[in-house]
Amino acid sequence: MQKILAILISTFSCIVAAGQIDIKEINKSFVKISEGLYASKYEVSNMQYLTYLNYLRQSDDSSLLALAQIDTSNWNRSAAFNEPYVHYYHSHPAYQNYPVVNISYEAANKYCEWLTKQYNAASGKKFEKVLFRLPTEKEWITAAQAGDNNAMYPWKGEYLRNKSGQVLCNYKREMTDTLAIEGKNMASADVTAPVNSYWKNSYGLFNMSGNVAEMVDEKGIAKGGSWLYGPEFLKVDQVQEYDGDAQTYIGFRYFVEIIEN
Repeated sequence: MQKILAILISTFSCIVAAGQIDIKEINKSFVKISEGLYASKYEVSNMQYLTYLNYLRQSDDSSLLALAQIDTSNWNRSAAFNEPYVHYYHSHPAYQNYPVVNISYEAANKYCEWLTKQYNAASGKKFEKVLFRLPTEKEWITAAQAGDNNAMYPWKGEYLRNKSGQVLCNYKREMTDTLAIEGKNMASADVTAPVNSYWKNSYGLFNMSGNVAEMVDEKGIAKGGSWLYGPEFLKVDQVQEYDGDAQTYIGFRYFVEIIEN
């Protein structure tokens, strides 16, 4: 077991240490929302964000690196009570596919700027020139509703469970509730779940409601609810206000504006 863990840690470290995007994975993440606008299937993961941090370390940009830092101490806040995550959530390979949290609104925007430059300069890209950015609230709602302007949630219907009784997203609930993560029933998720958990909506987007609340282009506004809050924020028309600083329950998803095909 220790040998396997060492291999996992080594592999994870090598991937993020290079500070280079995986252009094939980025291309595969694109889901069309409207003409000229795409979104990522998934919330930005720890692995993706650590790749960015390692790029900044290698480029010697100390001011930008300071702005981009993950505030792991947030896990110690009274509302979080998750001490082990201070040490493991953002660095252990077991969490590489979990959504990045504890970064500020400014840091998320800088990540999108960096990704734009990296993508446009790469070979093998799907589009000639794009702009990665946070969505407007209206764009986020359009993506979540997936073509149904009357949709209350990213899934069909007005309930938080499917016909089999499985909870449809990750939000604060009773411990007796059943979750469905990657098609498997689990008693609960400690905090977040992997970015490809639960079921995608009709556009192919995962976790538009639940898991982590997602930033939009207006500072202090998040959409979709999260693991830390109850069902009141899961509806696509609801807004969750915060101060724009790093939070344990807020992450982001990049949207992609096509500049040149």
